[in-house]
Amino acid sequence: MRSNIRIIHAPINLGLRKHPDGKERGCGKLPEVLEQIGLHDSIEPHAVIKLSQPVYPAFEQYDDGALHGRLIASFSKTLADEVEKSLESRDFPLVLGGDCSVLIGCALALKRKGRYGLIHLDAHPDYYNKCNKEKAAVAGMDLAIVSGKGTEILTNLENHRPYIRSEDIVSFGYREADPEQEIIQEATTDGIICWSAARIQKLGIEQVADDLSNFVLQAEVEGVWLHLDADILDAAIMPCVDCPESEGLQWDELTILLKRLLSLHKVIGMDVTILDPDLDITLEVTQAFSTLLTKVLRADSNPTP
Repeated sequence: MRSNIRIIHAPINLGLRKHPDGKERGCGKLPEVLEQIGLHDSIEPHAVIKLSQPVYPAFEQYDDGALHGRLIASFSKTLADEVEKSLESRDFPLVLGGDCSVLIGCALALKRKGRYGLIHLDAHPDYYNKCNKEKAAVAGMDLAIVSGKGTEILTNLENHRPYIRSEDIVSFGYREADPEQEIIQEATTDGIICWSAARIQKLGIEQVADDLSNFVLQAEVEGVWLHLDADILDAAIMPCVDCPESEGLQWDELTILLKRLLSLHKVIGMDVTILDPDLDITLEVTQAFSTLLTKVLRADSNPTP
């Protein structure tokens, strides 16, 4: 297993709208729940950093089209500081969200250090921006934001736009049945490599793992970050997310994929998002997800160059 894991709790729900009944989403509880059910003991991080959860406003506030954009910008800079410290210490930052807006802080930290790539494992392209949607929750904008598209409030923190170049990004796992196909086309036109979850059914998990590994090894970057949204898994086994989707990955497929990627020395950190313990009354799904994370992180004892 990696001996240099530094866990960073990033409990944030600001990137998601509340439930229709007005109740706040529970994604921000995931870091503490994972700790309670044994993830931290299993992977033995040498440090655990816990950020404070930002208060969700009583009323929705759109800042230049981004829900709670200014609050998320502030949290992102705080998170970036911790991720940067981890990278400077040659640790492997494991950021536990939280919603997908945590990717912004992670990407900002990467840009402070140099040129890095991203593998975006997600059931959705998360490519909403001002050009295709007047208003949106930031969890649906994160990939566009980190590649430089959208409001300056979030895309240009510290004058670092773009945090990650489009040509250094792979978006993997979106469903071909996604009604927002024009957004996927937009991302492709902008230079992002877009591969759907159906690629596994077409090519097999081993070939897909090879393809993603080759991207990591061949990319002209100093390292590659993994963004893992729990909804990349099929809705039948991962219903505890805000927008579950069918035709996703199975547990064994995601395990094979992550083991392969995490065996590569150039993969330098990962964030985990969207799983909502409030939607998992028995915590059975959350426990299975924790077991998966343990398997893939413990398997990586000697990263390859």
